[in-house]
Amino acid sequence: MVALLYLDLMLLLSTVNIITKEPVLNSWNLASNLSLIEGEIPDRTINFAGSVVTENLNRGVTIYGMNRDRSAYDANGDGFTEITELSNNTLGAKAFLDPSETSKITLDLTALKEYRRGGDRLALAPHLTDITEKLNHNTVIGGLTYDFSNAEMSNNYSLYISGQHTDRKSYYGGLGGGRTSMDSISASNAYGNTEDLALLGGFQVTRNFTNNDVLTTGIEYNYSNTEDNIAGYKRFIDQEVNSYAAFGQYEWKPLENFTALIGARLDHINVSGTYTVENIGRISAIDQTVMSPRLTLLYNITDELQFRGGYARGFRAPQAFNEDLHISSVGGEPQFVILSDDLETEYSNAYTASFNYSKSINKLQTDFLLEGFYTELKDPFTTVSTGASLPNGSILKEIRNGSGAYVTGTNFEFGVSPSLDLTFQLGGTYQQSIYKEDQILYEADPLSQTEADIVISEFVRNPDFYGYLNINTRPFEDFSLDLTVLIRET
Repeated sequence: MVALLYLDLMLLLSTVNIITKEPVLNSWNLASNLSLIEGEIPDRTINFAGSVVTENLNRGVTIYGMNRDRSAYDANGDGFTEITELSNNTLGAKAFLDPSETSKITLDLTALKEYRRGGDRLALAPHLTDITEKLNHNTVIGGLTYDFSNAEMSNNYSLYISGQHTDRKSYYGGLGGGRTSMDSISASNAYGNTEDLALLGGFQVTRNFTNNDVLTTGIEYNYSNTEDNIAGYKRFIDQEVNSYAAFGQYEWKPLENFTALIGARLDHINVSGTYTVENIGRISAIDQTVMSPRLTLLYNITDELQFRGGYARGFRAPQAFNEDLHISSVGGEPQFVILSDDLETEYSNAYTASFNYSKSINKLQTDFLLEGFYTELKDPFTTVSTGASLPNGSILKEIRNGSGAYVTGTNFEFGVSPSLDLTFQLGGTYQQSIYKEDQILYEADPLSQTEADIVISEFVRNPDFYGYLNINTRPFEDFSLDLTVLIRET
């Protein structure tokens, strides 16, 4: 077992909530946070927010920002980072206008600049190190929402649109132990650039009935366009995704202590993509419609004891996801991921059940949660290392459909607060992630006399147990102390 210890000292000049709430008075807030990883590596954050609102509260604006600076962390002293160097600057604003008592217009704008770097010898240019992962993001996010209701407030409507554009400069690679000029030239091929645009628009209607039942329906459109280019390795992704959806759910309350939520979502998705690595090319042309139902049950057994249960179906259409844009390295050679020719849609069926017990005795507050979960995966996406070495020296991985898998386990959370100034929280998860049939992780060259396929039965890099312990105390006003221990099986 490995435990990481974080000690947080927070000096609060006033309360800050980065998830901005609608202001009710003119105010400003400033907060600073300093965390020390293993008592040595600093992680500094400064947040600020300021709000201006009219006297009748029908319009206002909040401006907020954050600056975070975290040093790299090398846990075992081998010269390679376990936690990356991080620098983040965020600036945003949220404004609202109430044209009438039953309508509201909300505008959100956020700009984010983030830098991350991990590996060895961080002071050198990336192509002069043994291994480096470097990312520089510039992201702009915006959204506009118009909410309105009828006079009785029984019918509520929401019209919304939002978008995000990201420009990412990346480097995944390094010398891999080499020190010649040719090694450096080869390492220079690993610089890349990504342009990503995502748009979302929709309309939602909520009907509140006199018996407290609620009906929600709506339509939604999602669009994304991604171009990822690493010219030195002739790796290129050009992908466009269009998704049209209609959804509905009914919240049924036949009894005071029982609630059922029944819903479904109908998605029609179109994926058009071209994926190239050196002399290997793939084309994706997906056009399909999928129905995803869901059911949630809530039963208050007593005032203190509550039961929840649920089922939900999900899917992932064949396409390149964000994790496929991150390049791994073996022996200094990059590993690229490409979709297989016959990749099918992945489906999931998720079941959950939990009991939650809460009890307060004078100032003593206790809370306990026990949850079980089971998720079945049909045709799960699996990444297989083909063992193929391309002309540029890179290694090829391929995303294929597995034969099936399931993830099952249990969560528990326990919290106790003897007073307003002291809180203890303890939680953990035990799970198993297993393939229904043995899954190929590495596919050996059929002409090789020494290599053999590597086959696994469980998901890799998924610990069976992980948990946390948190203690929060406020010994005096404007001062808070947090002690958190993270536990993970290795």
